[in-house]
Amino acid sequence: MATNTNVKATGRPYKRQVRNIIIHRPMQREFSFMLIALFMVASAAIAWIIHQTIRDAAFGGGLQFGKINPFQILSEVSHQVIMRVTLVLIATLMIIGGYGIAFLHRVAGPMFRIRQTLLRLNRGESVPDIKLREGDFFHEMAHDLNVLIKHSRLTQEKLSEMKNGLNEISRSASSDEVRGKVQRLKELVDSIS
Repeated sequence: MATNTNVKATGRPYKRQVRNIIIHRPMQREFSFMLIALFMVASAAIAWIIHQTIRDAAFGGGLQFGKINPFQILSEVSHQVIMRVTLVLIATLMIIGGYGIAFLHRVAGPMFRIRQTLLRLNRGESVPDIKLREGDFFHEMAHDLNVLIKHSRLTQEKLSEMKNGLNEISRSASSDEVRGKVQRLKELVDSIS
């Protein structure tokens, strides 16, 4: 019995590509650059703190090598470096947290408004145009949805005109056959709206 040893595993039907990772360039670019800038500033601050702490220990800024044991000096320097670096990292995390909340507000706010508008539109309610703030993202999506909302309004107006016209025809129709056909058309128009 011969077996086929050249069996290939089936790949994923959807292969992720770099262009699929970056979905909304302005938003992702701003968030990424801001995080990179914050980490660069934090790294520079940490390097400066380490340098200053070691320089102070070596040249007598509160600690002097000649008066006490070198192990105690290194222990004290290590403690100071850890405390100062920890403070810089805590400040950086607080800034990142604040920026993250403000940034995500510019993303989540428009998404919430768009979702609420779509839910109201789906229920058949009349909805106003979507208006976003100056710094919000997804203005192009809001514009596209506003075009859809205007089209929906025009469709509802035309359906209303059709209902009124069918009502007039039904009132002026002389035969039951015509009234029956008009009634079926009215039901069809009602099912669309």
